[in-house]
Amino acid sequence: MCRFTAILLISLCGLIYGGMTPEQRTRFFNFQNECMQETGATDEMVLKAFAGELTDSPVFKDHLVCIGMKGGVIDEQGNFHKDVMKKGIMLFVDDEGKVDAMLDKCYTHYDTQQDTAFNMMKCMFKEHFGA
Repeated sequence: MCRFTAILLISLCGLIYGGMTPEQRTRFFNFQNECMQETGATDEMVLKAFAGELTDSPVFKDHLVCIGMKGGVIDEQGNFHKDVMKKGIMLFVDDEGKVDAMLDKCYTHYDTQQDTAFNMMKCMFKEHFGA
């Protein structure tokens, strides 16, 4: 990852995930880096995602599943855990009612883990940021 991209990514993440502890931020960045290496997701894909532009690429969808699995949102059997997802969202949305409403609207399963992760992420971003 080029230095400028890394700095930009860290800045964007700081804006979005400002409520995380230093340990949580480190874990999040480690997950991002590991999943980028494992899936082939590019800096551009990840940066665009933080700006609300989610690419419909199978590589990016695999990246989202990887992040979900490393974070405990998705288990080895492919089940999505709403309670774990809620805890994660509460790190940057300090309104439990809003988080519950987001999950009620966005927690929908699709044919594949990839489509489920992608569509949930897209919906939650829209619900939170209005984009």
